[in-house]
Amino acid sequence: MRREMFLKGREGRALIMTIVHLLLMAFLLATVAPVAFFVTSCTGFTFTDEDAHSGKGELALSFTRVNATTKTTALSARTFPDSNSFMLRVQRVGGDTIYNGKYGERPSSFKLTPGSYDVEVFSDNFSLPEFDSPSYGDSGTVVIEENKVTTLSFMCRQSNGAIKLGFTPAFLSMFAGHVPEIEDSKGYKVYPYSEDRFLYLNPGDVVIKLRDPDAASGSGLFIITRKRLSAREMVTVNLHSSSGESGGGGGPGGESSVITGIQIDTTSVWISEDIVVGDKRDGSSRERAVTVDEIAGFVGAKGIWVSGYVAGYLTTASLISSPPFENETNIAIAPLAGSVNRSLCAGVALTAGAIRDALNLKANPANLGKRIWIKGSIVESYFGLKGVNSVTDYVIE
Repeated sequence: MRREMFLKGREGRALIMTIVHLLLMAFLLATVAPVAFFVTSCTGFTFTDEDAHSGKGELALSFTRVNATTKTTALSARTFPDSNSFMLRVQRVGGDTIYNGKYGERPSSFKLTPGSYDVEVFSDNFSLPEFDSPSYGDSGTVVIEENKVTTLSFMCRQSNGAIKLGFTPAFLSMFAGHVPEIEDSKGYKVYPYSEDRFLYLNPGDVVIKLRDPDAASGSGLFIITRKRLSAREMVTVNLHSSSGESGGGGGPGGESSVITGIQIDTTSVWISEDIVVGDKRDGSSRERAVTVDEIAGFVGAKGIWVSGYVAGYLTTASLISSPPFENETNIAIAPLAGSVNRSLCAGVALTAGAIRDALNLKANPANLGKRIWIKGSIVESYFGLKGVNSVTDYVIE
């Protein structure tokens, strides 16, 4: 009798424990399931270790999107690409590629041995300038530890910038037959007068040019402006002509008049500029001074006025752009204030006398960054760059 009562009591306790376990499992499913659904349904993706005791690790990844503000205009409202169309690359640092393909076609799981991995997602293989081609991406390096979960969240922001050109009727009339071009570090694209789309470009130095197809080779291209483009910047440049329009280029030395306004939203930086382009500069006077970008077309010419910004001085291999300055015999001038890119500069030889005394940085460190106009002869190479020597006159701001 006692044994039967004991067995019945044991069965009762087992039944109670079973019910408790079932209730606990139901509670866990009710709380965990929504989390699992969020991860798998909200463009997230996970690399998992199928065998929890295999000594491998788990890498969990997800996309994070930036929501636009309520003030987003029709201009800035763009559709974020479908994450399934993104390219996904997972590579062990210094080792083999684990996966390189579309995110939407990825395997359901990966086994990752402990170590460091480079992980990258990107919307496309953007390279050359192209219309209507915003590119999004992000990357990171993670360390996978044995039997641990490592999480990496991607913030897929726009990785390129874009420029859109506008032309006033007077500009179109004055430069009829010319062809605008926009060039970045990887290539260039023609921007027809009839075009009204954004041209997407690689971040960095961007040059807007105007080409005359009927001119002799090398003489029909001149630079309108050079600018520094950052990722996410959407720049509209409106080109005016000083002929027949108010507000013509009144800057010193014939410099283009630039008015900039900036509107910022959560997806891009929107910039609008108005640039006035007058007659082509020929260096015949300070008012028609050519820029550093343009002197290549004047090699061999004498008595040419050139404008630029003092960027430092040159050595055989370097641009010395910060004090102390030890050289008196030359300075380097750049097309943009604050530029420290040697390859964009021109060298200026300073012969002994009043011009050297006034312009050399050893005696005049405050000249750094100032705009100057110099008159001299244009040479093919000075410290490996286009240069100006035999300087006879100068103006410094």
